[in-house]
Amino acid sequence: MKIKHLLLSSFVAFAGLAALAPTIASAAPYGHKVCHWDRHHHHRVCHWVR
Repeated sequence: MKIKHLLLSSFVAFAGLAALAPTIASAAPYGHKVCHWDRHHHHRVCHWVR
């Protein structure tokens, strides 16, 4: 039951982040986003470049 609760809360957090993403993106003052796969941490890393 604890695992199910953890999955649900992480899903809700992710959905909230996805809802906020356009706002965060429009607030970025310059450039474009560059993403790459971080092999050490096993996830995608994105950052803004001019």
